[in-house]
Amino acid sequence: MTIKMIVVDMDGTFLNEQNTYDQARFMALYARLQKARIRFVVASGSQYQRLQNQFAAVKDELDFISQNGALVHHGHELLQVSALNDDDLQQTLQLIQQDFPTNMIVQRTISGVRKTYIERQVPAATLTTIQRYYHALEPVDDFFHLSATKIDDQITKIGLTFAPQVNFPAAVQHLRAMLPPTLMSQNSGFNTELIGNTGIDKVTGISELQARYNIAADEIMTFGDNENDLAMLQMTPYGFAMKNAAAAFRQQAPQITIADNDHAGVLATIESLL
Repeated sequence: MTIKMIVVDMDGTFLNEQNTYDQARFMALYARLQKARIRFVVASGSQYQRLQNQFAAVKDELDFISQNGALVHHGHELLQVSALNDDDLQQTLQLIQQDFPTNMIVQRTISGVRKTYIERQVPAATLTTIQRYYHALEPVDDFFHLSATKIDDQITKIGLTFAPQVNFPAAVQHLRAMLPPTLMSQNSGFNTELIGNTGIDKVTGISELQARYNIAADEIMTFGDNENDLAMLQMTPYGFAMKNAAAAFRQQAPQITIADNDHAGVLATIESLL
């Protein structure tokens, strides 16, 4: 087994349930990865700025795939953007406003390269949850009529978090059926769907880095716990589903980690294989 790149999801995977990880243990492992010339890549549905903050000590050295593949960075260098067409954005925002009343949705976000945009009147508890996943935020007054021109940003994702009482599978089915064919939605856990350009996911982000560093699929190790991770787990023989992932998800992955996310399952598995 020759591994040249390790790609990790964050929430439910690399991070424990307290939204942290063992930094000293990671830095010790990272030193070993550097010596072996193995790249470490962070791949998440959440915001690039948040990921940078979580790896502040090495943020200039790592590669980041954020917003489920819509953005790819090496350190601070932006390598790839998959921005939404303004017509698609406006059509989707109107459909969301018409088809999903406020009592069905607890959180709405529109993410760009620079910031994530939220409605100005957001309850304090909701804002606290949003801030867990998005560190560069800007409240806006006219959320449902936002455009790239109005905010001088490239818009890449629309995020919807459904209320606990909602029939989530039925709501997702309806959402995906109403989207224009140029857009798709992926589940990112926590009753959240992220809407972006069709065909863009974590695998397309990995493909960008494969080309940059000349790395084959069977030289990559991946870790994840949710639907938006499955394709990157299945692209390599060394795709690891988290031990804490749902049983149906684990069955679809080539490998399973030796511990769950609350017991540093990613770090433990990598250490056991190095």
